[in-house]
Amino acid sequence: MKWKKTAAVCSVMLALQLVLSGCWFNNSDNSTVKNSSGKTENASLIPSTNDSDYQMLRPKSGSTTRGYIQYGPKNRVDMDQLETGLMDLSKDVFSPNDYVFQMGQYMKNTDINSILYRNGSEPQRAANKSLSKDQQKTVVPGINPALGKGKNIVEQSKNSPKYINYVLEQDYMKKNSKGQYKIAGMSVAVSLNSVYADNINYNGKIYPISEKLNRAKVVAWAKAHAQQIVQRIRNIGKDNKDSNDNTYEDLQNIPIFLTLYTTAEPQSYVPGDFVAKTEISAGSSSIGKWTSIDEHHVLFPSDNATNSYKGDLDKFNQIKNDVQKYYPNYVGVIGKAFYRNKDLSDLTLTINFNKFVDESEMIGFTNYVTSLVDKRFPFERSIPIHIYITTGDIPEALIERTESMDQPYVHIFQH
Repeated sequence: MKWKKTAAVCSVMLALQLVLSGCWFNNSDNSTVKNSSGKTENASLIPSTNDSDYQMLRPKSGSTTRGYIQYGPKNRVDMDQLETGLMDLSKDVFSPNDYVFQMGQYMKNTDINSILYRNGSEPQRAANKSLSKDQQKTVVPGINPALGKGKNIVEQSKNSPKYINYVLEQDYMKKNSKGQYKIAGMSVAVSLNSVYADNINYNGKIYPISEKLNRAKVVAWAKAHAQQIVQRIRNIGKDNKDSNDNTYEDLQNIPIFLTLYTTAEPQSYVPGDFVAKTEISAGSSSIGKWTSIDEHHVLFPSDNATNSYKGDLDKFNQIKNDVQKYYPNYVGVIGKAFYRNKDLSDLTLTINFNKFVDESEMIGFTNYVTSLVDKRFPFERSIPIHIYITTGDIPEALIERTESMDQPYVHIFQH
């Protein structure tokens, strides 16, 4: 068993290794990048920790939409999965051996909003009051469904839910002959509601809406409207291009990898799933064939696990029973499983204490759980396992095991 007493030890060792290898924020090659306004700026090249991950460019000005995702998906697990999942899927299209990752630089908040607004009368309803009639004519209608029937906006919203809640952009860069990193591909995730949750302001009062949606219907609608999103991305910067701004040309001449993602319910412990993907060739806005993505996040225990993953739920319950033998009345256990192509690919367990235990007890309990992982774990050894031991919201210990490890890795946090 291998364990570290404090996070500080790991951090110092990692920092030392990076400094000695010259692999910190790498400005030694004078990395520069052309941003979304067409201007050249310095950028830090952040190395990857292994060959299967991307090196990352960090422009000095950052991303124009940094943090804006919080206004889209309704929970943190979806935000994280949307970003990391899109990057993972992109590896099959934009190989980490050939491309460098950069946070989205082209789509601004206004571009995203112009997609999220409803088609018809709603786009920038409040903002339109400050626009002239000529300016209002130039407002681009949104892509979300128009308001439905009803005697007021609350009923109209319920009868026609919004389907899209966010559009995430990621840029994939290559260095040109001038030594400048330039966008060579873009990945886009269209995030779709599984539940239409909104707060409608009507007659000075707020009316909450929560409408569960039919997933198949939402995905079919998104596929039918996805080409409009691609066309808008291609046209970003077209109307404002000047002699020094190549933004529009940049986005015309790159391939786009487009995915559809369905969010989980707002209070879910596990994220939603990517459900479909397609590739649009450079210079085109036409979408051809969609490919289904067979990925699922499952909570243990849950009705979904009982109905569709009974064998793995039984294994989880065996672990849970073994863990709770140590502290029968004070420990809760939940599991988060990730399935790809119907195979369990990753498992995360959270073991939470509802009472205070002193440090020696925590070390003893952590050693006990580690021995279970090493000797009595019912899942195949090829499945990566991550176990978080917590007291309330306070992390106490981390136990991890992958197929390549001879023994589990254990980290006990110091408070």
